Amino acid sequence: MAPQKKSIMTAIAVVIIMVAAQYPATIQSFGLLLFGRHRRGAMGRQSALPAPFYQHRQLFGLSSPFIGARSDSRYDFSVIIVSYHKTGHDLQMDLIDFITGQFPGAGPQLTRFGNKSPLKRRRHPPITPCARIHLQTGTIMVQHAPDLFCTPEELAHMLLEGGDDHQKRERGIKIIHLVRNPFNMAVSNYHYHAQIPTPEPWVRSQNPCDIQHMEKHKGELINETFSDMVLPTLSKMKYESLGVSFGEKLVTRAEFDGVLGDCLSLYQTKPGLENANFLDHLMNYDPPEGLRLATAELMIQGHDNGGDILRMANNIVKFKQVQKYVQKSNEENPTEGRKKEVQVYTMSLDDFIANPSISALKFFDFVLPSNVPRKRKEEVALKYEQYYQEKKKQPKQSRHITDGKSENSVQLKEYLRHNPTFGPPLSKMALLVEAALVDSRNM
Repeated sequence: MAPQKKSIMTAIAVVIIMVAAQYPATIQSFGLLLFGRHRRGAMGRQSALPAPFYQHRQLFGLSSPFIGARSDSRYDFSVIIVSYHKTGHDLQMDLIDFITGQFPGAGPQLTRFGNKSPLKRRRHPPITPCARIHLQTGTIMVQHAPDLFCTPEELAHMLLEGGDDHQKRERGIKIIHLVRNPFNMAVSNYHYHAQIPTPEPWVRSQNPCDIQHMEKHKGELINETFSDMVLPTLSKMKYESLGVSFGEKLVTRAEFDGVLGDCLSLYQTKPGLENANFLDHLMNYDPPEGLRLATAELMIQGHDNGGDILRMANNIVKFKQVQKYVQKSNEENPTEGRKKEVQVYTMSLDDFIANPSISALKFFDFVLPSNVPRKRKEEVALKYEQYYQEKKKQPKQSRHITDGKSENSVQLKEYLRHNPTFGPPLSKMALLVEAALVDSRNM
């Protein structure tokens, strides 16, 4: 190669490297335009979604979920989206794709985990009963159903000091907490699992009434119960951090045991179902009995895929407690350098179903810096709604998507409300969810 051409090629290569470092999402989109989209998810796994769905994502200009990037030097927060079973599995991944694909260079970038939860869901180290979430400044990640059973002080230290990037520009963490009315969550959960073929293979093997919460520590199996984990937080009458009082305990030991007892009365006790699995019960029971069994699993099952209604309520309280703790600590130590923040925005899947564009816009307002034009955020919010409406037309290509509608949903929710075992604790937790949503709406 001639010296002049070699110099030109070297200069071009340097420019490409500089641009890629500054605007990774832009380079990503350009590469997809030239070479097409890989059909592999985070960590290189083959995506479960068929090709037509990926083509549909490309139509709306979404970023590829497997691309990872280092933190953008202009975005000073770590961002995490937390969800639970039936509160927004697909939604959290779509939100990340829209943030990284539609606002390149303006907001947080993906971590090396892409849009997959980096930690095992519903697990925690026995010595510190909080999932160890390692965050990096300038990135956004998802975490499904984390165990947060430690103190506000321990949780604050983990969220603000537990990452691998301690540069001075870090301002703290933004938490988007995807929650749902417990009655809607319970009925959606029942409809989702009581179908053939089952979307989740674990319903063929899991015991819905198992409340044991087992973890290994130094080779030793530590056996706890799920009630031991959640009741210290949920057995309060008043939550000052949320400004809500119930006049009685949010969830009592008797209420937990009542749900467990109802579960045990339904599981493998009826003629013909003595050796049946969880799915067989859901398919053979009438809707009221099937709903009670499925809701019991979603409330008190401690070890596998259950417990998320109580876990969600627990984490609503924990996130608000840690937010107040950090705020108070900053006020009491005004001279100790730059203060880090814990910002919590609680969002409802029910709101996203009812008003997709408005809910998406609120999400963009919370995550993105103020210098992103409002008009641009509104345009992308409308694009999200178009994407969501098209996605609902292809339910077989996204098994987790929920529109909140089934023929008997209203009747089943009313059945749960008036059931003496499930109605009282679910009604109180519904008030807790609403208190958290009102608090975020007033931000």
